[in-house]
Amino acid sequence: MKKLILIIALILSVSIAAQKNVKIELPESYELGNIILALTEYGQTDPYDVQKIPPYYDEIMTYFKPVKDHPLLQKVNYSRSDWKKFLGFRTDFYAFSFDEKGILKRDYPFNSFGPKEVDENIELINDFVKKSNYRAFFKDHQQFYNTLINNYKEYYYINDTYAFLDKIVGKVTAENTKNYVIAISPLVGGQNCHRDINSSLTVDFPDIGEDLIRGNLKNNIARRILDNHTVFSEIDHGYVNPISDQYSKEITAAFNLNNWDKKSGYPGISSFNEYMTWAVYDLFIREKFPKEKTDSLSTIYHKVNIRRGFIAQNLFSEKVIELYKKNKSLEKLYTPLLQWTKKIGPKISQPSVLDANNSDFEKADLNNMVLRFTEPMKKTSTLQLRLFEYIDKKQTSNTIIVVKNPVWSKDGKEVKFKLDTSYKNFELRFYVYNSMSGFYSQKGILLNPDNFLLLTQ
Repeated sequence: MKKLILIIALILSVSIAAQKNVKIELPESYELGNIILALTEYGQTDPYDVQKIPPYYDEIMTYFKPVKDHPLLQKVNYSRSDWKKFLGFRTDFYAFSFDEKGILKRDYPFNSFGPKEVDENIELINDFVKKSNYRAFFKDHQQFYNTLINNYKEYYYINDTYAFLDKIVGKVTAENTKNYVIAISPLVGGQNCHRDINSSLTVDFPDIGEDLIRGNLKNNIARRILDNHTVFSEIDHGYVNPISDQYSKEITAAFNLNNWDKKSGYPGISSFNEYMTWAVYDLFIREKFPKEKTDSLSTIYHKVNIRRGFIAQNLFSEKVIELYKKNKSLEKLYTPLLQWTKKIGPKISQPSVLDANNSDFEKADLNNMVLRFTEPMKKTSTLQLRLFEYIDKKQTSNTIIVVKNPVWSKDGKEVKFKLDTSYKNFELRFYVYNSMSGFYSQKGILLNPDNFLLLTQ
C-alpha cells in the first residue's frame, strides 16, 4: 500500500476526495498520451476519438507545432482498425510517471488492451517530452486542470449517484476497501474504459462533456444527465455485479443470450449485467430529475445499446421500472425479472429491411418508395431517415429527413412513401441514435441499426 501511495504521489496530478474513496485525477502522464494522439494525423482528422474543444485544443496545436514532424507521431498514428493500440496507448500511460530527472518510467504492470505501445515507444516518447517541452505546457495549464477536477463531482452528480445506489442496493462493503479513481482528460472522445489496475485500485477512463470543459455547469441539465451515464453505468457495476453473482445460476437458466444478445462481445452473465446497469440508470434519472423529459433521454441510450448488441434494452428497462414501482429494493426485483426474461426471451426477434445491405447502387423510384420488413412493424405517422450522398463512390455529405404520412400495409410489413432528395447516388439508413423516433416492430424491438440500402435516381 505504501508503494501504491508513493506511485500516485509521483504522478503529477491534482485530485480530490469524494464519497466511497473516489478520486478525480488528471495525471500528467495520462495527458501526455492524449496530447500525443491528438497531434497524429488520425487524431486531427477523426471526428470521434479526440475531442477538439477550444481554446484548450487550439493551444495544443499551436504549442506543439514545432514538433509536428517528430517521428513518434508517425509511429503511433493509429487508425480505427488499430483501436486496441490506440486505446491501449492512451490508457496505459496511467501506469507511468516522471522520475526526478524528468524521464517517463513504468511504475506498475498495468496493461489495458494487450498491445504494449507505450513500452515499445518509450525512448521516442521521452525524446518527444524533451524536445516539445511538454512538462512546461502541463504546468502552465494547472489552473485549467484543477477547475475540471474540482467541478467534476458536481457536473456528473457523483454524490447523488452513490446516494441513490446505496438506497436501492445498500452499501457495498466489499467495494469500500478499494480505491476508485476517475482519470479524465479534455481530449478523450469515444471512450468509457473501466479497469482494475491492481487488487486495491480501480480506474475509469471516461470522456467528459463539453459543458464541463467550457465551465458551463448550470445550463442544459439534459446534456448533463446524458453525460452522467458514462460514469453512472460504471459505478453501477460495483452494485449490480455482486447481486448478479448471487443469482448466476438463475440468470444462466432464464437469460438466453441467443435471444437477448446480438454479438455484443459480453459473455454470459456480463451481458445481463450490462442490461441491468443501464436499466438502473433509467431508474436514477427518473427519480432524480422528475421535471426533465427522461423518457426521451432514456430512449437515446436504449438505441445506443441496441446498436451495441443489446437488442431489447428498451423492453428490459421498462420491466425493471415497472417492478421498481412495486418494490424499491434492486435485489428483490431479480426473481420476478428473471421469470419475465425467461418467458419473453423466445419471443424476441430483431426486424430487418428485406433485401438490405446491397453491394451496389440500385435504381429507385423516389415517388414510389417501398420498404418491406421481415416482420410486422408499428405504424408511425412519420418516418425519420438518414441519407448519405456518394460522389465518385465516396461518401460526402449526409442529412436527416422526415417523411410525413407514409402509407402502411394492413399487416405492418410494408410501407410506401415519397422521398425528396437531390442526391444522385446515396445510402439510405434508418437509424438516428439521438432521436426518439425509429422503426420498431410490433413486439417493440428496434429495426436492425446496421440496415441500409444503396440507391440511385
